[in-house]
Amino acid sequence: MNNFGVQLSYASVDRGDGSDPRADARGVFTRLRVPAGLFDGDGEWDDSQQEAVVTIPVTDAGRVLTLTVEDTIATTLTVPQLRKEFADAGLTLWMQSGDDSDDDECCGEGCCSADADGDLFEPAAALVADPVEEASLDESAFDAPPVRISVFSHRGPFAGRMIAQLNGLEVQHVESGSWSLLRFESDDSTNAGIATKSEMPVIELNRVDDAGDWFEVTTNGGVHQFWPGAERHTVPVLDLDAITVPETAEICRRLISDGDGSRDELAEVATHSRVDVAAAHRALQPESLGGVVGMRARQEAFLAAFGIPADLIAAAFDDADPAQTDLARIDLAVTDLARIDLAVTDLAVQRFEPTGWGTAILETLIDGIPAMTPLTRRDRPLARMADALRRNPVLAAALSVSELALGVAASRRRGFGRFLGILLIIDAVADLVICAVRARRR
Repeated sequence: MNNFGVQLSYASVDRGDGSDPRADARGVFTRLRVPAGLFDGDGEWDDSQQEAVVTIPVTDAGRVLTLTVEDTIATTLTVPQLRKEFADAGLTLWMQSGDDSDDDECCGEGCCSADADGDLFEPAAALVADPVEEASLDESAFDAPPVRISVFSHRGPFAGRMIAQLNGLEVQHVESGSWSLLRFESDDSTNAGIATKSEMPVIELNRVDDAGDWFEVTTNGGVHQFWPGAERHTVPVLDLDAITVPETAEICRRLISDGDGSRDELAEVATHSRVDVAAAHRALQPESLGGVVGMRARQEAFLAAFGIPADLIAAAFDDADPAQTDLARIDLAVTDLARIDLAVTDLAVQRFEPTGWGTAILETLIDGIPAMTPLTRRDRPLARMADALRRNPVLAAALSVSELALGVAASRRRGFGRFLGILLIIDAVADLVICAVRARRR
């Protein structure tokens, strides 16, 4: 048996007049028995669309994968031959290959990179559009829509304060268990702050519209991007259930469901962080091949695969105030392909606004060590002691007075003892001021 590598090649098909080419494209693929995938195969054709996107399996040698009558795999079809078949059907297949130098098999106008004179590009003068009056341009059409950003991690409130200050944005911070959520909107690139190893993974959900939403997952291994809507409506051209050879059917299914490389990316994430790869991948697979159905459900399932609490996931999709909305119940896909209902609880929300670096530093000192401690480490002795002192200003003040007395006694000595005493006095005075502010706010 011959072994060869196969990869999915993204191509487009159009008819030239802007009409829907999908039915005829499906007919060509079906007749040649090419296990291709068709984007938005079952959706309505929008008049603004000009072309249909397809995925075509191609070998490393540049041959198109096809199935024989016996449902075995063949590699006899070349890309130029496939383009010619589309041209004969009145369609143009925009797909490049290493065989494009063969002029005898070129399908004609629109298929090759160079024109008849061998020029790769048209003269610059031909590309110049008619002059448009400056007043007729609507500058608002070029404004980028705001991106609703939800960042999940194990970071405390300190991250929210820094993101607000760095980007000049209002940031909401919500916690549930060992996970936190930062919510904000921005129409420009933002600095989401730096996370330590114990605060990772950082999972950022960026929402613009149903088609353009994407995730950025940051671990020690780097940043990985995932688009839950990219393969959502992709459908296989061939009936995979009708393929009589199980091995061939599995290959065709995996080519369409795994061909974008998202499963390999998730496996890389899993080497640095806890994630249910199978559950996360179902949120990225085509719905027609067992993927989670619905854009919101896909995003929820992807987040749940990292072990993020259900109430925190619900808060990310609540475009109003998460503390004021009745977050009843949500459904999340789970590993065993079943579905469960998880109760959602009320969440406390902290809000941060840019106030200037002086105020930000002062507020950070008042918040204390607990705000900067990763949520996964809040049960450690030092963090628990710091949190107890923050919640009990009287006890903290008593300790500060003891430190002040010790500092005064040490400052009466000479040499290093005097220097250490002065440091203790300064620290004790600062702690007393902070205790007074905390007590007043309580």
